[in-house]
Amino acid sequence: MSKNKGYELELSEETMAKVQSFAEKTGRSEDEVVEFIIFEFLRNQIHMLEKRAEEVNVPVNELVTMQFNKVLDYLVSQEN
Repeated sequence: MSKNKGYELELSEETMAKVQSFAEKTGRSEDEVVEFIIFEFLRNQIHMLEKRAEEVNVPVNELVTMQFNKVLDYLVSQEN
């Protein structure tokens, strides 16, 4: 179902500030933080997010972005 589909994250300035802060705390680049979240978390959840998007009639990109923010918030909370 999701083979070769691309999704676009729409990250706010606030989210990017969190990414930057988390990157600094962990010694990673901002790109590495974004890639880590995508490959370690979102990639495994995409089927569920696609199904949920259909159920609630919301664009998949919106749910992917929301889930990215949730994962980022979780990771930040674990660093404190």
